[in-house]
Amino acid sequence: MHDQIRNEESAVLLSEIASDAGAIMLENGAEVYRVEDTIERIIRSKKNTKDVDVYSTTNVIILSFSYKNEVHTNVRRVKARSNNLYYIDKVNSFSRSFCRGEMSLENALRELKNIKESPDKPLIFKIVGAGIAAAAYSLLLKGGINEMLISFIVGSLSYYFAHFLEENSLGYFVVNYLYGVMVSLVTILALNFIGGIESSKVIISSMMAFVPGIMLTNSMRDLMSGDSTSGLTGAVIAILISTALAMGVGTPITIMKLWS
Repeated sequence: MHDQIRNEESAVLLSEIASDAGAIMLENGAEVYRVEDTIERIIRSKKNTKDVDVYSTTNVIILSFSYKNEVHTNVRRVKARSNNLYYIDKVNSFSRSFCRGEMSLENALRELKNIKESPDKPLIFKIVGAGIAAAAYSLLLKGGINEMLISFIVGSLSYYFAHFLEENSLGYFVVNYLYGVMVSLVTILALNFIGGIESSKVIISSMMAFVPGIMLTNSMRDLMSGDSTSGLTGAVIAILISTALAMGVGTPITIMKLWS
């Protein structure tokens, strides 16, 4: 069992483990309270640590604890955020094993490195998933078979386009704006070539992959738990993403109306 740290070097390793685990969770869309709770549990799992404090916002983690009257502090900046429950689940499983004392500090650090470097789901799965989500939502909107098929195509193509933009490090507002433009343009093209489809249902369905529902829910949870900074930041970002999507969808439609 590894329930204590034995020297200053171990204390430094513990701070790195806790901050790494929190950073992985935060950059993959975990709630702020969950990030803080996980970090605190990891540090408190060592019985000879004292005065544990953890503060997190949507992109910064600050932690400190004392060991033999020496204060150890770690700051971690998280620059990019996404929603990926795969990595959150991996870190949750890791933290439970670590808190039970099932691994040494060195092994824990290696395990976190393996989690960070583990491959995500293949891109084709995400593209098909976005298409299926769009097609399924069109059925909820009482669309027909034509709307379902077009929604699948539009959702898949638009998701791939947005992934390409994200790989080129464009800001989230630009990515969501151009995603909305892509959804609108492909839907207009489908309407012109195929006809007989309700474009509004196709557009709404195809946007579901990027609607910031999880972010808005998490921000409300943070606000209600007293994390006002993270809650307000998340709510503002969710509003900006929704605005970008709406502007992107509306731009081609407005141009087409003015042109005609």
